[in-house]
Amino acid sequence: MNRIAAFGLTILAAVLLMQCSPAATNVSSENSGPTKIQLMTSLPIIWGESASMKTILSGETSPAPIYAYWQRKYDIAAVDSFEELEASDTEIIILAQPPAMAPADIAAVDTWVRAGGKAIILTDPMLLWPTDLPLGDKRRPLASGLLSPLLEHWGLELQAPDEAGSGGVELEFSGATISTAGIGTFKLLPQPDADQEKCVLSTANVMANCRVGEGRAIILADADFLNDVLWSDVGDGGDNEGTRDARGLTDILITDLRNGG
Repeated sequence: MNRIAAFGLTILAAVLLMQCSPAATNVSSENSGPTKIQLMTSLPIIWGESASMKTILSGETSPAPIYAYWQRKYDIAAVDSFEELEASDTEIIILAQPPAMAPADIAAVDTWVRAGGKAIILTDPMLLWPTDLPLGDKRRPLASGLLSPLLEHWGLELQAPDEAGSGGVELEFSGATISTAGIGTFKLLPQPDADQEKCVLSTANVMANCRVGEGRAIILADADFLNDVLWSDVGDGGDNEGTRDARGLTDILITDLRNGG
């Protein structure tokens, strides 16, 4: 697959991150120990979409570059349920185009964030991630995010890309540049109670920074940028590689949530 050429939509770093995540430029954590993260995703980044126990044990398959990077930098665990979230010592959860979530899991996320938890949510209304799996196969990554019940509860509506966002897009952040495709936008919904969730949208409405109770969520209307095919330089996997691609952006968001409250 060829890298998708950037065009059209460029988000200026200072404007986007000042509006959406004010502490995001500090990539190094002031706290000791790796950040404890739980990840839920339908993307084939953990072992690949065709992995089996045999291929994993034999070393024939390996994590995608983004997940391998997270493993080196963070105390991260992939989960298929948030049933034990409240009782855990998790600091941040990442929902990266998660599979259809059970109502109990959605409620667990909402309760946990309201109590002071922190979340990064990547929900894509038009995922263009390549897959060889047939339609209907449960292992396929979701073509469109299914988090509307949670987002609407927090005052957001996820919208499909317009003409400008449906092709290749390059977004520039402070310290990171991502190339992606099919990026959506958010719309703020009326909130009857002024004390309810308060979300601030970035330039071009592609990212939302939400205060939810005592907690916080940073929500991006895209997940394709995690695909290393779109990165300009995957590198050799070292910890200093990729400071300006998906690895750099997720570092920024994680550090901001951990240090910025």
